Amino acid sequence: TILFLFDVFSISMNERTLLSSSSDLHRYLKEKVYPAYSWAIDFMKPANAPPLPEEETVLFWHIPKSGGTTAVAIYACLGQTIVNQVGTIPKFGHDQDKELTTFQPWKKWGVNTTYVNVDTNTEPGILRAKEMGLVPSGIADVIFTTEPHFAIENLYDSSHRGRAMALFRHPVDRLVSKFFYLQVADWEVTYAPHWKRLSVLQWAEINRENNFMVMKLAGKTPRDEVTEVDLRVAMETIKRRFIVGLLDHMEESIHRFNIVLGIDGSKEENKQCMDQFFGDDVVKRNSNAHRKIKRGSPGWRAIAQKNSLDMRLYDFILEVYEEQREFLEPHSKMTTALGQS
Repeated sequence: TILFLFDVFSISMNERTLLSSSSDLHRYLKEKVYPAYSWAIDFMKPANAPPLPEEETVLFWHIPKSGGTTAVAIYACLGQTIVNQVGTIPKFGHDQDKELTTFQPWKKWGVNTTYVNVDTNTEPGILRAKEMGLVPSGIADVIFTTEPHFAIENLYDSSHRGRAMALFRHPVDRLVSKFFYLQVADWEVTYAPHWKRLSVLQWAEINRENNFMVMKLAGKTPRDEVTEVDLRVAMETIKRRFIVGLLDHMEESIHRFNIVLGIDGSKEENKQCMDQFFGDDVVKRNSNAHRKIKRGSPGWRAIAQKNSLDMRLYDFILEVYEEQREFLEPHSKMTTALGQS
């Protein structure tokens, strides 16, 4: 749902008489000002609002193969209480709980990461978390989800507005990583060893999960058509309601997220934690080594063409990333000052 429905059918009769060709219509749709999605406007704080970490529960949109797993590890290290699929893994004994609680699944091995006993990566899990009052409880610091539309619409309300953030990766790089990763990831439900017999170009022709970012924000599935209108509304939603990070600038992105979360990067324990991930001698984590494909090659072009809306959204996100620098940095000094007081 969006605040106002803008599509070909919402154009007035007078406007239609002026649109004499399909190119006129395309230009009209591109230049029209679109609203953000209502679930984002109603339940998320504006991206440029001053951070209030004691009053806000952060939602992190985990886009596959875009650094989300590393972000989980970083925030677990930084002492944040995490919500993701770990909360209901049966072996930890909390999948049938009727009330919210936190637990440390690997404490006996000296790992003090804290999780909440719900799963926010599936629609049934999100509805269970809603029923248990996840966001109103204030028990979580960061909610990770692969379903931003459904999670925000169900977990938050006008009395409990949150902050949205996400790490983004170039769409072609993300999909190439997915292609090689699922060839070997036999622990994943979507494990696809038969892809080893395909070239990138052949795989691009059969891949059905295209324009993933625009699709997810629209609340659509791979079977649905993703449109120019969906892209324009996604752009406005990202600009107005998401703190954006880039996988290519991971350390700076985490620094920005820390500002919103109220994490003081000058504290020694937080410095040590960040050094585990960004120090000079760090081995890249959660990375499946694979050959690169050349920009402009047939395979690269095929993926880019099938994901043209995501490509345009990513270019827009690069602009938003630069724009957000100026209003986030002053809050970094405030976070440090509060941590030292």
